[in-house]
Amino acid sequence: MVEKAIETTSDSGLTVIYTGMLGMFFLAFAIVGFVIIYKRRLLKQQMKLQEQQILHQQQLLNTSVEIQDEERKRFAADLHDEIGGGISTILLSVSKLKKEALKDTNTVAQSEKIHHQLNDLLKKVREISYNIMPPTLEDFGLNETVSDLCFTISETDIIMVDYEWNGEEKRLNFSQELIVYRIIKEILVNVVKHAEATKVVITIDNTAESFKLLIQDNGKGFDTETTKKGAGLRNIKDRALIIGAELIISSKINSGTTARLHLNK
Repeated sequence: MVEKAIETTSDSGLTVIYTGMLGMFFLAFAIVGFVIIYKRRLLKQQMKLQEQQILHQQQLLNTSVEIQDEERKRFAADLHDEIGGGISTILLSVSKLKKEALKDTNTVAQSEKIHHQLNDLLKKVREISYNIMPPTLEDFGLNETVSDLCFTISETDIIMVDYEWNGEEKRLNFSQELIVYRIIKEILVNVVKHAEATKVVITIDNTAESFKLLIQDNGKGFDTETTKKGAGLRNIKDRALIIGAELIISSKINSGTTARLHLNK
């Protein structure tokens, strides 16, 4: 009887020990699970907070871009209307003085010289005004504005520009169109200045899902590794980042240059 009592007590002790160990195991498992769930929730909250911060920064950036665009509009209008109008008035006055001084050859010569200088100045003012804010962009959209730009460059006989627009005529928002236009223009200016190309092909594919731009030239090309830190390329890529577009520029010596821009809508 004593031995049985001892065995029963021993079995009960083992049961308690096993039960305690099992309870500790489940407790540890529960703690680990709780920690994992807590970390996952914390990570999700952090990711959500980061997304909100990125969204907020993008909203601030968009607001800043819109404000800058409005300022550019006003500045371009003032430059064109006030400065350009003032120069035009002076031109009329010079022309009047020239007619009144027909007998004085020296005065006529000076008047003609001033007239030419003012004309050149007026052209520069209008060109600067157009570069800051192309009037056709707001009124007629990106397609018409790029078409005008390509036609103007081709008319110089310096380089031939082929331009094609495929897909929808539905416009991007104005800030996006302005940045895309400036990217196109800066690339074309670089091609004219440095590429020694005879032809540039510009293709735009505009669909409901995305906007794609392709610019290819047959120029001398360049080494992207040695020139990737240049201010020109950096400015172009920075502009693409502002509107959330991906821009890839590839080039090889004696093989021309290709620029691809992709913007999801």
